[in-house]
Amino acid sequence: MANQIAPAVFSSASRNRSPIELRIHGEDIFLSGRFHRWQAQVSLGSDLDELSAQIAIDATSPDNLMVSEDENERNLFSFRSTSVTGVADNGYKAEGELVTSVGATPYHLSIMVPEGHTAFFLVTLKLRKEQVDPAHWSELVTGSGAGGIDAERLLDPRTGVRDLPVAVA
Repeated sequence: MANQIAPAVFSSASRNRSPIELRIHGEDIFLSGRFHRWQAQVSLGSDLDELSAQIAIDATSPDNLMVSEDENERNLFSFRSTSVTGVADNGYKAEGELVTSVGATPYHLSIMVPEGHTAFFLVTLKLRKEQVDPAHWSELVTGSGAGGIDAERLLDPRTGVRDLPVAVA
């Protein structure tokens, strides 16, 4: 019998961060999905109730687009664009609606797509503490899920198949 490739069996990858759902549709950009691998760089305001976050999101990490009934799977936030404008090389400003567990509000989001071949894009936003539930605020500020998105990519079977078992007879 020739070499056969055994079927790969993967368990669901654990999620260390709440997902971010994006629906950004513009003339030159299309980002749509519920992404669970992200890393935030956060600066707090002078009163500690305001933050600016630049979030690197791994575009290869979309979840199923079905809404989860698990309360622990609530989105960190979701954003749906109504208009998108290019503001610089690889930069965009999206107008739309930001939805958190606290509610919905009109919002604009900045997006940067780095040059070259990369799986990452950046979003920049400013939030006040009252716009986000306390658990998500803490998640943003502390950057829960230590190890970073590169470490998570290595553990997630959906990023590629490696070292398949081969049976020989």
